[in-house]
Amino acid sequence: MSKTKVFIAGVLATTAAYVAYKALPKDKQDELSAKAHNMGALLRDKAYNAADVAADVTEKAKEKTAALKTDSQEKYADQIDAATEKIKDLTDQAAPYVDKAKDFVTPYIEKTQDALTDLRDKFASEDIELTQDDVDLEEALADLADDENVKDAEASSIKDDNTSETTAKPEA
Repeated sequence: MSKTKVFIAGVLATTAAYVAYKALPKDKQDELSAKAHNMGALLRDKAYNAADVAADVTEKAKEKTAALKTDSQEKYADQIDAATEKIKDLTDQAAPYVDKAKDFVTPYIEKTQDALTDLRDKFASEDIELTQDDVDLEEALADLADDENVKDAEASSIKDDNTSETTAKPEA
């Protein structure tokens, strides 16, 4: 049925009920009105009672939730504090190593960037485009490692020379 037909049927049913009500004797009309008012008051009271019960249940649920939250915070507070302290300690312990690693890697990164810039500049004059895929990272790292090994070897040989000079001198 369309909305219009339903609306018309509702109007006709209401009109028929009203006509039937007016056709009743006055005492029957009063009795039906009293029953309708009583039923309305009863339904209104039940609705208010249901709203009160819903409010009570909601309030109890909020209280229970707050109590559980407080209990869990109290129960696990020591463990949470200990875990937080442990994480802070580990972070503090790791900070120097992270800084050391950054300091160690920074020159190599700068060297690599400089080498890439030099290569791009060199190939730019020859109209060759160098992309990231063209750079073999393993070879670049191996070259950097070789450079570092050479520096370490030079530093240790200088240290050995200094050590041998100090041990060879007689004390006066």
